[in-house]
This record gives sequence, structure tokens and C-alpha cells, in this order.
Amino acid sequence: MKRFLCTLLAAMMLLSLVACGGNTTNNTNNTQNPSGNTSGGDTGNEENTEVREVLMGINSSQPPASFVNEDGSIGGQNYEVMVKVDELLPQYTFTYEAVDQDALIMGLDSGKYAAAVGNFWHNEKREESYLFPEYPIGGGVEGIAVNKQYEDTVQSLEDFATAGLKLTPQEASGAMYDVFTQFNEENPDIALEFESGDVIASGEQMKWVIEGRYDGAAMFSSEYEELKETVDPDDQLYFVPFYAVKTWTLYPKNETQLVEDIDGAMKQLLDDGTLSEISIEWFGYDVYELFDEESK
Repeated sequence: MKRFLCTLLAAMMLLSLVACGGNTTNNTNNTQNPSGNTSGGDTGNEENTEVREVLMGINSSQPPASFVNEDGSIGGQNYEVMVKVDELLPQYTFTYEAVDQDALIMGLDSGKYAAAVGNFWHNEKREESYLFPEYPIGGGVEGIAVNKQYEDTVQSLEDFATAGLKLTPQEASGAMYDVFTQFNEENPDIALEFESGDVIASGEQMKWVIEGRYDGAAMFSSEYEELKETVDPDDQLYFVPFYAVKTWTLYPKNETQLVEDIDGAMKQLLDDGTLSEISIEWFGYDVYELFDEESK
């Protein structure tokens, strides 16, 4: 299934990130590693090292990745990851302003922010302008909204195909049509059942699955989460993720040491399972298991 990454990546790149409001929310994380362990990176002589306050912009309206609570505090998977990173780096104190996506980039370009914590896709133009770390902060997930009667047996795209279940119609000119066609070419013994059709809103497709006209509907996890409460109030659907495109925090070109230190902390959090635990807490599954490691 990995070989159809390029097609899926093109689909994911079309996802528009919602940006709302211009209000900023400030959060400070002053937690330091009580053991004094600086495994996040090379800090030099700790006895003489001043603690650097690092102002980061973070997206205010990308739940569950990051968002602002009613009390003004920041929450979400991306925020919790960065808090854990900060705990491993006693040479830094991370502070945050929650802003919309456009303001993140403006703050990064002006030098106001040392990092833009948002679900940014990788592309060549961005790589020319910003530093990308070694480790992604999260991922944009594609999956299938499936009728709950199959929950015991269907937990992957392969399970769905093996069970002979039927997807809602796919637009013939759409990227997902090509993705599923490629899957069938690579897996002829468990080919997915679907037809070509017109573009249908994801909410309508979810209704069709609830009604039993189809068994599953392909969509982004963000769409599913946004529509779930209103379209499926009786909880008759569940979401089966099958792929994730990596999303990144962006840094200015001059923040090489900060990026190196954060990468060191991210590696530790990945190796000890902390990143997976945070992902499961916020998404219900481990997004880090859905990556193609060869892609960026």
C-alpha cells in the first residue's frame, strides 16, 4: 500500500486548514527536568548557561491538534507534545501565543516567533524559507467512517477490503479514486468495492453509511470529527485510519541549535512511547504508526 503514497499526499495537500480570529492567547510552560538531564541536545556548560525564553506561535483553531479553551488556556496534541519537549530542555522556557495560521507565518517571517507550531505540510518552497526538524509533530490522517456493526472485524483498510464491504462512490477525477484503484491493482485478491460518482459532501456520505446503503465513506479524520456530533448523534459510526501525512513545526533558518535540541527531545519521546501515548489520548490512535518513513 505504500506505493500509492504520492497520490495520497497530493490529496492531503489540498486540505485547507481553518483559520479563525486574530486574538492571541499566551501560555507559559516553566517545567524543567528535575533530574537536570539535558538529553534533548547539547547545552554546553550548564552551570553558566542562561535559561532562554522561547516565544512560539501556535495555531488557535486546529482541534484536536491545538486550540484555545473557554478559559483562555491552550490545549491539544501539538501543545502537549511541546510541553513534554520543554520538560526535557532545562536550558529553555517555552512561551506561546495562540493565533491563526496566517499570523503564525507572519510572526515567523518577522522574527517575532522562534517557532510556528501548526500542522504544516512539507514542500520545497517552505524548505527554502524555513527549517524543518527531523521529527514531525503530528500527521494529517485519512481513513474510513465505517458502520459500527463491523467494529469487531474491521480495523484497517485491508480488513475492510477482505470483508467485501462497499465504499461510497468516489469521484473519478479525485485523488482518492486513484488511491483505491492503485490499492486494487496491488491487492487483486481483496479488491475494494466502489463505484465512480459525483462529488458528495462527507456529511451526506456518513448518512448513507448509517442508513446501510454503503458500509464505509473515505474522508479526513478532521472532517469526521467535525461532523460526528451532528451527523451521527447516536454513535453508529467509527473511524478507521489507514494513512497519515506528516505535519511539521516550522523554524527560522537561524534557529539551528534550537531545532537540534528539540529533535533530541523528540527522539527520546518517540523512543519511550510518550508521543504515541499523547496521540492516542487526543486522536484515539497512534498517528506515528501510520507514517511512511521514507516520505517527508
